[in-house]
Amino acid sequence: MKRIIFYIVTIILISFLIVGCTNRDSSDENSQLPEVMNQQEQSNNQLVEYKGQVAIITEDVILRDPYVITIDSNNNPIYQKLENEEFSLNKNDMVIVIEEHNDECRIVQAFGDVPRIRGTIEKSKLSYDKSLFRDNANQAIVNNAMSYDGVDGNEKGIQYGAGIILERKEGWVKMSIPMEESELWFKLDDLSFEFDTSITDIKH
Repeated sequence: MKRIIFYIVTIILISFLIVGCTNRDSSDENSQLPEVMNQQEQSNNQLVEYKGQVAIITEDVILRDPYVITIDSNNNPIYQKLENEEFSLNKNDMVIVIEEHNDECRIVQAFGDVPRIRGTIEKSKLSYDKSLFRDNANQAIVNNAMSYDGVDGNEKGIQYGAGIILERKEGWVKMSIPMEESELWFKLDDLSFEFDTSITDIKH
């Protein structure tokens, strides 16, 4: 009889311990939820979608307050300031203007290594004049255009993508395009300068 009572008491004590641990674990999890939700909410509030505008840099310039937008392990965009680093844009580089504020513009490189560098420049150092793009831009878009091995040269195949303009000659341009082993020539009339202007960026 004593042994039966002992077993009953033991079972009751174990039951109390299990319930207590479960409630504590649940409480701990719930106490962490507001922090996670606040971080996610803060991230969503900081990053917004902008409809930018393509522009060309009219003189060499150093970016102020440079930064990038990177992606975390969950594929969420993250703002990352680039401290103690200097980034410059060359005359005739193509950029996308995210927004204007007084005499300043916040911009992102229209083409370049990923993540593309962003920052602030003076409004007077860029132009929206599309007539300047064709004969001056350092970058361009190739969209379903035939490539050649030289001016009036042999066809090398249809190309897609963006690249860097290396040389201009009598209505032709030589370009360097990512993933292509050699530099290719294109007819200038086949190029586009309508870079994608939909930009996810930090809300200022």
